[in-house]
Amino acid sequence: MNAGGSRYWMALGLSLLFALGATYWFLNGGQQPTLESEWTKEADGAEPGPVVPAAQEESDNGLADSEPGTDADVTFSFAQEVARFEGGVLEQDDLHRLFYKDTEGNTRWELSMEGPVMGVHHFDANGDGDKEFLLIDQEHMLGLDPGGRPIPGFSIRPTSAITAQAVVDYDGDGNERYLLGLADGRMLNHRNLGESTPGWRHTSKGSPIQSIAHLRAGRKDFICTVDESGVVMLLKRNGQRRVRTAVQLQPQKGERAVAFEVKSDIGSSLLISRNSEGVAETRRFDNGVPLPASEAERQLLEAAESRSGSGVY
Repeated sequence: MNAGGSRYWMALGLSLLFALGATYWFLNGGQQPTLESEWTKEADGAEPGPVVPAAQEESDNGLADSEPGTDADVTFSFAQEVARFEGGVLEQDDLHRLFYKDTEGNTRWELSMEGPVMGVHHFDANGDGDKEFLLIDQEHMLGLDPGGRPIPGFSIRPTSAITAQAVVDYDGDGNERYLLGLADGRMLNHRNLGESTPGWRHTSKGSPIQSIAHLRAGRKDFICTVDESGVVMLLKRNGQRRVRTAVQLQPQKGERAVAFEVKSDIGSSLLISRNSEGVAETRRFDNGVPLPASEAERQLLEAAESRSGSGVY
């Protein structure tokens, strides 16, 4: 009787202990009781810090600010106008994507480039009456049809970076030549829908080409190039030297905009550029002597600088 009674009271006591433990666990949200105080011990003898609940720690670290199922990092891109045509506008964002929009703002086509466009041309490349697009960045020259679709074969990817570009129509008859100056000093010449121009024999001087222009003085025309070392060349249509010039500019890395005032002969024609102090100077092709630029000549140079910055031609 006593033995049975002892077992009864022992079982009852254990049941009460389990009930109290379960109640404590429930009231504390299912968390195990902490044996430490509200201050935890830090390693290496550092001062103890307060216990921070996991949810609060994530909030302090910025991890709990976004809603479930959403990405915390959001990438924004901003498009800027790079060219405006009769039928629409071309924009490029900071991810190098191009968008062609009509006059009502509707996107007609879009295309990813490998960098900022340095040349945008819009003309009838194949003589079918519709205007094609020619887009140039530092890695690629690409032709698109009016609907923004790549033209087969009209894709040029040189082995050296593109540093200068120009579209030249020697006789004004719509037979354009697409000239690309490269970082290794070469200049490429393409025609029609992207094929290489036959008979082109340009020789590299080894310095990146900064500027390409087509000049017509009297009855002759010239392709004028300027490179980073300041060398100025006057070339024939086949890329070889036509005449020598006394003009020599100061070496300059990166971009260099130049302008021209063409006279009746190439010798008296002027090349306008900035010196190392940023002052506009003018030089005749026959003697190369630098002189201060006039107000009209400075305006020509500023217009060339504006076109160079926009990449629109």
